[in-house]
Amino acid sequence: MSNTNGLQAEPIRLGQRLGDQVQLYCPLFQRAYVWGQQQINQLWDDIDTVLDEQYQSRFLGALVFDDEQGQTASKAGQYWVIDGQQRLTTMYLTVVALASTAHKWGTDGRIIANDLYRDYLVSTKSDTRFRPRLRPTLRDTHQFNSIMQTALSHEDVMLDLTAQAGDAEGNMTKSYNLIRKKIEERTLFDEIGSALPEPDVVERISRLRDVLLDQLEFVEIRLGDFHDANEVFDRLNKEGMRLGLIDLVRNEVLKRLKDDASMALQLYASEWQSFEENFPNAAAREAYFFPFALTVDSTITKATTFKRLVRHWHDITSDGELSPKQELKEIMADLSRHQPAYNAIDSGIVTAFEKDLHANISRLNALNRPSTLYPYAMQLLTATSAGEAPVGDAVSCLNIIESFLVRRALMGIEPTGLHAIFKKLWAEAGWDPSRVRKSIVSRTVVFPSDEQFSAAVVAGSLYGRKIAPFVLAEYEQEQSKIDVMKNLPKMTIDHVMPQKYNEHWAVSFSPEQHAQWVDTWANLVPLSGPANSSKQDKSWEDSRRLLQAETVFSTTKNIYFRNAEWTPEILASRAAALSEWALARWPFYGELLAPTDEPPKLLG
Repeated sequence: MSNTNGLQAEPIRLGQRLGDQVQLYCPLFQRAYVWGQQQINQLWDDIDTVLDEQYQSRFLGALVFDDEQGQTASKAGQYWVIDGQQRLTTMYLTVVALASTAHKWGTDGRIIANDLYRDYLVSTKSDTRFRPRLRPTLRDTHQFNSIMQTALSHEDVMLDLTAQAGDAEGNMTKSYNLIRKKIEERTLFDEIGSALPEPDVVERISRLRDVLLDQLEFVEIRLGDFHDANEVFDRLNKEGMRLGLIDLVRNEVLKRLKDDASMALQLYASEWQSFEENFPNAAAREAYFFPFALTVDSTITKATTFKRLVRHWHDITSDGELSPKQELKEIMADLSRHQPAYNAIDSGIVTAFEKDLHANISRLNALNRPSTLYPYAMQLLTATSAGEAPVGDAVSCLNIIESFLVRRALMGIEPTGLHAIFKKLWAEAGWDPSRVRKSIVSRTVVFPSDEQFSAAVVAGSLYGRKIAPFVLAEYEQEQSKIDVMKNLPKMTIDHVMPQKYNEHWAVSFSPEQHAQWVDTWANLVPLSGPANSSKQDKSWEDSRRLLQAETVFSTTKNIYFRNAEWTPEILASRAAALSEWALARWPFYGELLAPTDEPPKLLG
């Protein structure tokens, strides 16, 4: 029965929406499925934050339905999708891909797959039995039917698919294949791409199932008979002014002065405004509060940051003896205590810290450190400023973290899982280097071995990785007598043997050898922008003649001075030398893994 009682809105989880016996119809001639890699990647970034425990749940937007028919004992309900077609279709395909993956993994995997099929994917009502609970737009039915037949083509499944139209392949097929790859990366393999045993795979599939169905939320809006669907769609898709976390915090802190306008203006200028101005930019200000809150309580999520801070400030001012002015000053002192450390690690502003720490901080800032590192780094640096943590120990801890991050980045390991490590690292390890080395890994987070790291340096594709400018600059720093980051021109990355295979290089390299070596570290050097532009795809002889005179980077100049030719053998030799240097520069720190009974070194 249609909803005649006006607009209804309520929060709903994906599992609730797909779990109801309701057929979800996308209007037949609505826009076809258009999501691509960018949207799929963003969706999985959100999913990963739940898998990584940064969030308890994620809100993915609004779903708007025109409720045409309610379900009965024998009939499925019918909803028409007014808004949210793309995300709802994507989420349905994600559950299909998860079921398809699960079915390949023994009895337990088949149980998961069959439960997903029966409870969320296919209707069990008599009038729609075996029909998918979602029907796409007409132009997508050919792709949709092919996906369903391929994904669920085993003996446990029956499907009743509608007549199909449209192309056999397109955006939906591409997106489904990308979704399936995302699932396999998170369930079948560990961080370095090694296959997991069956029990671990099933456990990861179960965890991902729970996140998808129970921890992804929407607002569901169902229209009444008198609502204009187009008007509702337009209103929902008009962007408003977003209220930032800093606005919430500012209001919470300053509300204590609501009864004294003069003092409120005075303390706003002297306390709050100076706090804001001590950040280098607006983005840094807004991003400060989550890592700060994790130093208060490592169990919070981004969604609970504000509420937890409010409770924390109530706790530190609840003795009843403080005036509103004193309360505000107490809160601002608390809120500001990690600000210098945050600015150092986030923006490279190192002046508040001992000179012995400057190089470590600057390097972590330069290597595109993950924001998950911040809670630990902030507490460590604040402890050194307070004289609680010895600077030498702090340097050792930061060196270990740098090696950990560089090794992982060179191997192309995604930072998923690091949040769970770094948010509790201070409590587990403090400034004790040995404990940091032990606690920085887990069952799913690895510190790549010397063998794995060496293989990545020698044969891995470095060009295009975010870490590439950092490692080339570090190697240049080792070879140069000046500070390359301060005194040399802005660095670009050049291929010694050009990216494009041409006749100049066919004498020394086969096409296969060119593909093997072209993007590896051994074939990459720093160059200034003008030198890079002038070199282009020149032959070795012409490049050598040009850059012996023009390049200011020592590592690049040395290559062109010392080598009369550039061959696979010379590349292999340079790769081996780079590997030896990198292993020494970013050690494994295995000697710190010996057992210890000492408690972690923490602030009292």
